Amino acid sequence: MAITKQEYQSRMVNLRRKGEEHDLDAFLVSSKDSIFYLTGVSYEPFERPFFILVRPNAPCVLLVPALEKGHLQAAPNVDAVYSYWDYPSPEGQGWPERLLDLLKSGSSLGVEPSLPQEIASHLGSFSYRTLPLVEELRLVKSPAEIRMIRQAAHYADLAVGKVIRASYYGVSELELFSQSRTVQIQIMKNIGYDVLTTSVLAGAWPAPLSAQPHGVPTISDRLKEGPHIALCLDRVFGYAAECERTYFTAPATEEVRNAFSAMLEARRKAYSLIKSGASCAEIDAVAKDFLHDEGYGDFLLHRTGHGFGLGNHEGPWLAEGSTDVLASNMIISIEPGIYLPDIGGVRHSDTILVTDDGYEKLTHYSTDLESLTIRSSKPFTRLRGALIRRAVGMK
Repeated sequence: MAITKQEYQSRMVNLRRKGEEHDLDAFLVSSKDSIFYLTGVSYEPFERPFFILVRPNAPCVLLVPALEKGHLQAAPNVDAVYSYWDYPSPEGQGWPERLLDLLKSGSSLGVEPSLPQEIASHLGSFSYRTLPLVEELRLVKSPAEIRMIRQAAHYADLAVGKVIRASYYGVSELELFSQSRTVQIQIMKNIGYDVLTTSVLAGAWPAPLSAQPHGVPTISDRLKEGPHIALCLDRVFGYAAECERTYFTAPATEEVRNAFSAMLEARRKAYSLIKSGASCAEIDAVAKDFLHDEGYGDFLLHRTGHGFGLGNHEGPWLAEGSTDVLASNMIISIEPGIYLPDIGGVRHSDTILVTDDGYEKLTHYSTDLESLTIRSSKPFTRLRGALIRRAVGMK
């Protein structure tokens, strides 16, 4: 299921072509995800920068720290791998000197939007342009990438199911976040594991903290009344997916049921517009306008969706102000949310493949209120939870 050497070579050819279209003498690739996208070689840069220099009529070269040179030789589509000593380095042996040696003074240079200021400060002699060339290549997924994301979506579904099945009234976050480990073990058992490109974040945001999508639960938090949000953000061999579900460990109040119903309808309206050629800003507007009309305008905190690929958040952006247009084989989320202060949030999120005339859902967990309301006491699950808490000294 891995990306082939031929596909990596094709990606580099396409990047060269984009550089030529912008009349660049060279394009400097420096972000970790971009280098992984172009080469398939996993690494962790820490404080040591890595570079690919792509030129239309010259060898494509990598510049890496000396301790990584042997590892990066595996890149299937670069002509040479150069190295610098370390970070920091003695004068004349660091990455700035090596990089400037490779660049020709006065050449037309393109750089990535994510270029760190530390690197930019050494490019003062160049009139460089910031261009999202690799990001543009990543928008539309190849058949191999879709297979990889479909695989990640399977494990995201699996993780959300494990979190919800492990839940009961009064369950601790410790018990729920421990489900990440069980999914990691399942991945290892089924397909192997690359520690640098595979990760699983699974758990639940308890009410009322679920009204703060980027709040941080503690392991001692308990799930009781209100809407909780179970989620999994994962990355499997470099490719990401997500699944999120609002669920309940006690019957929902009328106020929350109404918000839950409005969220589902906003999703339905957004889904009805998904197809190749659709405006991302229009999809966002239709979902948000509906929620405003329903009286939830003051309880919205974010856009309707975003893209997936190597990251859990990347283009295209289903957001007000976005100029992105959907194309077949893009991967997006649909996740309008309503956030009621001191009560909690309601949000489902799915990983979606855009097709010519519609979409395919890659995550499939139940979305209805009845299926997502836990009514049983789950005595054996409670006993297992008590043992987990005791193991870490938590009551």
